[in-house]
Amino acid sequence: MPIFDLFKKSPKKDPARDNPLGSPEMQKKRHDAAMEFLKAFQERIPLLNGKPHAGTVLSVASRLAGTSLYRSLNNNKDIAPGVVVLSNEVNEAYPQLLNLFAFYCKQNGIDVLAKPLVTKFPEQDEARMEIAQVRAEYQDQYDGIMKKHGLDDLNSAYASMILCSIVFQYHCTKARDIDPYVATGIIAMGVVEGAKTAPPPRGSKPKQPVQKERRFVLGEHDAAVQDALDNGGGFIDINPGVLKMLKEKNIDPFLVYEQAVLKQMEEKVHRFDFVPADVETWIKAWNGKPSAQAPIHVRLVLWMKKNAASHGYQQSGNSWVLKR
Repeated sequence: MPIFDLFKKSPKKDPARDNPLGSPEMQKKRHDAAMEFLKAFQERIPLLNGKPHAGTVLSVASRLAGTSLYRSLNNNKDIAPGVVVLSNEVNEAYPQLLNLFAFYCKQNGIDVLAKPLVTKFPEQDEARMEIAQVRAEYQDQYDGIMKKHGLDDLNSAYASMILCSIVFQYHCTKARDIDPYVATGIIAMGVVEGAKTAPPPRGSKPKQPVQKERRFVLGEHDAAVQDALDNGGGFIDINPGVLKMLKEKNIDPFLVYEQAVLKQMEEKVHRFDFVPADVETWIKAWNGKPSAQAPIHVRLVLWMKKNAASHGYQQSGNSWVLKR
């Protein structure tokens, strides 16, 4: 069922303590604007594996709210896009938006303030779009709809909290693909990020930033971990207790490493880098010996040689790179 179809009626009036300037007429404008944008948003909603991705959807709605709040407070300031602007005005203003979001959620049966705010999110729930991408993709259409309904930037921010509450209810109670308190944290962080990051000028059609290449580091354990920490990237670090348990049960620990690499391949990590390494030297040194007796990092090289191409990766020196 489309998100839009779940919400045909206007939400109840805003509580005066959350929005003392909100007349019934203004509340209706906000609701109508939010619903019109929601309908347009559904046609361009961010998908993952063919389905709306909850964390990304929630972050889009909340970052748009934060961006409108930013504009309402910094309308006359010439600040380069992407610059983080710290201000007491934002610190004082954005809690009102979050309180309004909580008010709508409680009307729909979920007390999002019942637990401490979540600020660290499971990897599967993290937004797949950066804030610059969100603004490039949706900001102009969003601004046009808000203006059509006679909303200034501050009231556009309030309208976005209606949007946030709608997508929250869909993903938390209909699709049930994200924890409500994780979803609340994503919305809170999205509002803050949008409110504290300078947006590009309206209508400037900023180019989306090039996505940073994702790498996964393999090799001798300590060296691989240190390289990933120093230069960025994922790595495998299995608890020694788990390795001991596997050995006691005569389970080959290499299976854990193999599954970790396969998972990264399924997620289309851009490259696997072996460090410090000359992988061809490793292969020659183990030529003719049983591969099952080789160190884990050598077995991983031998596995990549045999299997990486079938998963879309080709060797380039000491790395295997995803074919473009």
